[in-house]
Amino acid sequence: MDTIELRLALPSAEQDRYIGWLEAVATGFVQDDAVLWAYVPADRWATLDREQLEARLASDGYPDALTVRPLAAKNWNAVWEDSLSPARTGPFLICPTSADVPAAHAQATVLRIDPEMSFGTGHHATTRLALELLAEALQPDDRVLDVGTGTGVLAIAACRHGAATALGVDTNPDAVRNARTNAQQNDVADCLTVREGSMDVVPATQYDVVAANITRRVLLDLLPDLLSHLAPDGTLLLSGVLRSHRESLLDATADHDLRLETEATEDGWWAARLSPTP
Repeated sequence: MDTIELRLALPSAEQDRYIGWLEAVATGFVQDDAVLWAYVPADRWATLDREQLEARLASDGYPDALTVRPLAAKNWNAVWEDSLSPARTGPFLICPTSADVPAAHAQATVLRIDPEMSFGTGHHATTRLALELLAEALQPDDRVLDVGTGTGVLAIAACRHGAATALGVDTNPDAVRNARTNAQQNDVADCLTVREGSMDVVPATQYDVVAANITRRVLLDLLPDLLSHLAPDGTLLLSGVLRSHRESLLDATADHDLRLETEATEDGWWAARLSPTP
């Protein structure tokens, strides 16, 4: 699937507001001190009002900040191998199949992730936060649901860390194919099932851990469905949320009788582990 790259030349202090505005259409963001990149699937690009975005930037004092570039589908695995090093997150080390495990990380649980898309490599804060919370929450033989599985990294990590079964779902067929490939090369295909779709393809069962690393608006929309599949004593992991949106997420989860167990932040992003109130 082709992707539209939006490059916004903005100082870091201004970026959160624009992520909040774009999160309904973008599938991912990359930030540095002077630039925000947003990635929008081509089929969603038509729903974004470019003139309104440019007008907003101009009114904020950034009249020439936006650059738009179409990205044809590419071999992101080649980009990954050429530009990124293995990433350590809690007990996990994420690296491509072509890389050797550094001696310093010989005791880590290695996740071999070869992405066919630009996200889910473990180099984004939202993925790292989700993995850290997952490692803390997971109990032996847990049943895990990973919504918006992407490369499958969270579900694969769960299987490698002792889960009995995991189900990953994603609406993107390329992600589904990639996650299945990654499951095979991590020897967890007997633990992990990957399905194309959203909550509509999740069976009527309950899970000990339900994880979702997606955008805030999607999390809010899916929250009732996520909870309907959460065991009464289960754990809900939410990531993909800006720190500035923490309160709105907590208000929503409180309305569903969820209590905050622990939270973590990194690079302006926030993630949380929650459980049903007894």
